[in-house]
Amino acid sequence: MCRWLNSKGEIIKTRTIREFADRYGLTIDSARNLHSGHRSRIRGFCSMAPRAKKERDRFMMVLVNTKSGERSILGPSVKQFAKDRGLSLQGLSELVNGTVFVYRHWVLAKTLDAISSDMPVKSFQKHLPLSCPSF
Repeated sequence: MCRWLNSKGEIIKTRTIREFADRYGLTIDSARNLHSGHRSRIRGFCSMAPRAKKERDRFMMVLVNTKSGERSILGPSVKQFAKDRGLSLQGLSELVNGTVFVYRHWVLAKTLDAISSDMPVKSFQKHLPLSCPSF
């Protein structure tokens, strides 16, 4: 059983690499490279191989618009995501790479989850000396 990740974040399962290549118009060599993780992305598909974990994590990165509440998967292209939403490629790249926390009301979902939970404060309080006032 072969598994593939498409640009919408859905997992596609096929019995063989040839079946995938025929169904989506790829050459067998390209499909084999994608399946093995030698190539992490081809034509909007992402590899599910362990070797491509870093690329898959970026591909499936969730961004949240704090103003409208929209949640979106980054997908195969930062450039296309920015173009679809009228954002600057530079600003969005800085957000995805972690240089900035917020760009035009867009935030990484994992950053938003960390901010909204009070876990960091509680873990910090646990390590305070007894003489320090609590928050």
